[in-house]
Amino acid sequence: MIRWAALLLALPAQAADLAMPFPAALTFAETAPLAPYRVAIGPWDGTLPAQTVEGAVTRQVWQLSAPGATPLQLLSPLRDQLLAQGYDVVFDCDTRACGGWDFRFEIDVAPAPEMFVDLAAFRYLSARRGDDWVSLVVSTSGDQGYVQQTVVGAPGSVVPITKSASNAPPPPVLTAMSDVAMALTQTGRAVLSDLIFATGSTDLPSDSYPSLEGLADFLRANPQVTVALVGHTDAEGGAEGNMAISNRRAASARALLTGRYGIDPARIDTHGVGFFAPMARNDTEAGREANRRVEVVITSTP
Repeated sequence: MIRWAALLLALPAQAADLAMPFPAALTFAETAPLAPYRVAIGPWDGTLPAQTVEGAVTRQVWQLSAPGATPLQLLSPLRDQLLAQGYDVVFDCDTRACGGWDFRFEIDVAPAPEMFVDLAAFRYLSARRGDDWVSLVVSTSGDQGYVQQTVVGAPGSVVPITKSASNAPPPPVLTAMSDVAMALTQTGRAVLSDLIFATGSTDLPSDSYPSLEGLADFLRANPQVTVALVGHTDAEGGAEGNMAISNRRAASARALLTGRYGIDPARIDTHGVGFFAPMARNDTEAGREANRRVEVVITSTP
């Protein structure tokens, strides 16, 4: 992964100029004047076929107001624009054909809440024009669309840019009460820190957890919001086993939310990402305990 230098008000002049197909807000932008970047050129099949290219690397994320749209409906007009600009498509895939979660966690994706990738509904495209490369990651969730564009070109000058769009839908007003609710309101995500797991365990032995109670109150106060519970593990054991454990941890939290707290199951997705997104080092017990967690991420608002 690149160690990014965030320059939110400056982007390389050679960045591909793509018009979003729905009302959109540019919510994330960063650039590295000279860095390596891995571009996927084939589907995951035990490993990720990729080409490492070097140059000025720019990543931008847009959130789109796109009710009922599919990832293909977002990607298709963007692909047409790249072809019109002289790019050749190197690789273009849809969810399972990409390699599912293995592919998703091998590619570089901006952090939530700016970028969200539904593991059941995303597309990826890489394209080349001479020495310049572009990759697109596109996903949808509810009425929201997400587009991440990464451009690699020759090192060059930068041009001013603002991190918003005039046609962006106004942000929703969310009601916040607990610490979890405040974090969701401010950043779109929160760690449910009192859900403590031993290594390899998925059990939540208590009937009541303050973080889940706060999340349930937030969801009741904001009935238009849907969320995803994302399970994580430490680095003990293999990838396949940890993926299963992380999925079950998210499912355990969902079971309490829908059972004890009566939240509609349709409003809560679950995902497991194993040990691929640590928040602390795995070479200490304290770090491993911090990594064994469940996070909540807002996936859609009105």
